[in-house]
Amino acid sequence: MPSSVSNHQKPLLIFDFDGTLADTLAVGLEIFNEIAGDYDLKEVTEEELQELRKLNTRALLDRMGISRLMAVKMAARIRHLLSKRIDEVPLIPGAEKMIRELHAAGFGMGILSSNAVENVRRFLSHYDLENCFHFVEAGASLFGKGSRLRSILKRERREAPAVMYVGDETRDMEAARDAGIHGVAVCWGANGRAAMLTEDPDFCVDSPEDLVKEALVFVQSGNKISD
Repeated sequence: MPSSVSNHQKPLLIFDFDGTLADTLAVGLEIFNEIAGDYDLKEVTEEELQELRKLNTRALLDRMGISRLMAVKMAARIRHLLSKRIDEVPLIPGAEKMIRELHAAGFGMGILSSNAVENVRRFLSHYDLENCFHFVEAGASLFGKGSRLRSILKRERREAPAVMYVGDETRDMEAARDAGIHGVAVCWGANGRAAMLTEDPDFCVDSPEDLVKEALVFVQSGNKISD
């Protein structure tokens, strides 16, 4: 395990929640299929889901015939239904070890999610991980994370070059770019590697172990992207 150092020497890691830390893909698909008919949408099969993971957020919504307004309304309903099943949601494999290693190494960590704050805190409490995160910002707009990230920078008194936003969707990388911070694309969630690379993230990782390695390299490089 990396040796611990004071927090000001390490960048701030802000994590998305769904698909990045919490493996909500399966239960999210179940919930979507349960309510799809209410919005005149077709149910999505496991096979179709894998194809949809190749698309960025806008292309995915277009493919499914979902407007931004409908997406916002559906997301709110899914969050509500998810709250009743949050105890069924597992951690992403390897995520607990990743979180504890980064915390022990002195990284500042927080969460910014469009999920409900109650869902996020209940999930973290279930896995005894609450003390690893300095803050939880939840209930963010599906397409408004950029402004929330900027607010976090101001509140936490952090310079943008020393902050990384870790997410599993192309819109997370858009938000990081909008806020002027480094985007870390994880390829195990809603969007696969091909889709994530379309947003030209600063880092693209395939496992929680890889994320730890990249974070440490980032520190050793003086918070600069390696050539």
